Order: sequence, then structure tokens, then C-alpha cells
Amino acid sequence: MNHIPERVPESPCMEALQLAGKIIMENGGETYRAEETVTRMGDGFGLQDVESFAVPSGLFISFRGKDGNPVTSVKRVHRLHRNLSRVDEANRISRCVETGELTVEQAVEKLREIESMSGAFRGWWSLPAAFLCACGFAALFGANWLSIAVAGLVAALVQALETGIARFRNFGLTASVLGGLFTALLPNLLVLVLPALQTELVVAGAIMPLVPGLAMTNAVQDSMRGDMLSGLSHGVQAILTAFLIAGGALLAVAIKRVMMGGGL
Repeated sequence: MNHIPERVPESPCMEALQLAGKIIMENGGETYRAEETVTRMGDGFGLQDVESFAVPSGLFISFRGKDGNPVTSVKRVHRLHRNLSRVDEANRISRCVETGELTVEQAVEKLREIESMSGAFRGWWSLPAAFLCACGFAALFGANWLSIAVAGLVAALVQALETGIARFRNFGLTASVLGGLFTALLPNLLVLVLPALQTELVVAGAIMPLVPGLAMTNAVQDSMRGDMLSGLSHGVQAILTAFLIAGGALLAVAIKRVMMGGGL
């Protein structure tokens, strides 16, 4: 027997839809996934004419109320985290709502729990993750054991710097520049006391955790699905981040030349 949802109060429904879409958008989920989740949850709540439109900086939701008039909401989205476990949990809640396993109140409660839960690699857990990532890429590039270890240590130190800067919401671009700067500067200074260090390979391995791979992946996915606005936005974000990282690395090379007595 098909599940026929009952009509529920509109305000809690809107809160649930906003929370689900916001969680997905703020934690690295694709825009189409946020739209699909909101639509499925709205249908599960028994709402009529559910529509959603997501862009990287906002989420628009509308459905038809009991009186036949449209109910519309605009939710500002801030890209704060990259926590795909939250995205997966939000999708799971939407599927439970669609099959009638959760009421709107239960869905709101569980979504609030998802929003407040800590991620597996948030905070200081990101340091060993960056260490292993940099070591793996340095080994892939053919670096020796000393260079592999140094690449991991540099990546962990830079990740610690970014974790501290992340506390300030408006310094995301600064973190990219400083990340590229220290990732290139530290190996170029360490090679003065460790002559066997393969500087280029160390920098190449240590810089990989900074590369905006998720933003570029989302840009390609959104563009292939025909969502050119979100695809262009994610693409520009990825390219700008890459340029800032490269600019920081170039600044590090210039600083080294000045310290060694050369010119810019």
C-alpha cells in the first residue's frame, strides 16, 4: 500500500526543509542534492507544489499552504565545513520522512542533532589526516623517506594554521594565501639544514591537502546536470583558491631569494 502523507503544520515543515537543505549546502553537498532532498521531504510531509532552488550562497524553498497561497522562504548559506557525514545523515533523514517513518517534529529534532554533531576530522583530527595525505602524495611523486616525512610534517603544521584561522569566518581567502606561503617556505628553509631534502617533491606533496578538489568536483557535476549558475560559482571558487595558494607559494620563493641575498 502506498504511503499517503497527512498534512502537517506549515511552520515546522519549513524549518525541517531549511535545516536539511542548509546542512547539505554548508557541508560540501551538491546543490542538486539539496534541492532533491528538500523536494522529497516536502512530499513526505504531504505539502503541495514543493519547489526548491539552491545556489552556493542561498536556498529558496516554496510550497502551497492550506489556504492555497504559496509559502516561500529564503535561507542564507555559509560554506563553513566540509563534512560529508552530515550530508549522508541528512539524506538518511529525508528518506525516512519520505517513507513516513518520521514525523515533522522528529525530523526537526534529528536534523538539529546532525547540525550540532562534530565531524570525524574536525578540529585537531585534521592534522594526522593532512599528514597522511601529504606523505602519500610525496611517496607517489617519488620522494625519498626524509622528504616524505617532512612533507607530512609541513602539511600538518599548515593544517594547524588553517584550523586556527577557520575560527574567524571572514578569513577564508587569507588562509589559502598563508597555506601556500608556509607550504613552500618551510621546505625551502629546511633544505639549508637537510641537504638531502627534495624540496620540489616536499612542496608538491604538502600542498595537496590544500587543493580545492571538492569544489571543482561539484563544479563539474553541477555543470553536467545543466545547473550552470552553481557550476560556474563552484568553478570560480576552486580556481580562485588555487590561484591564491599558488600566489602564496610564489611569495615564499621571493622571500627565500631575498633572504639568500638575491633579488626578486
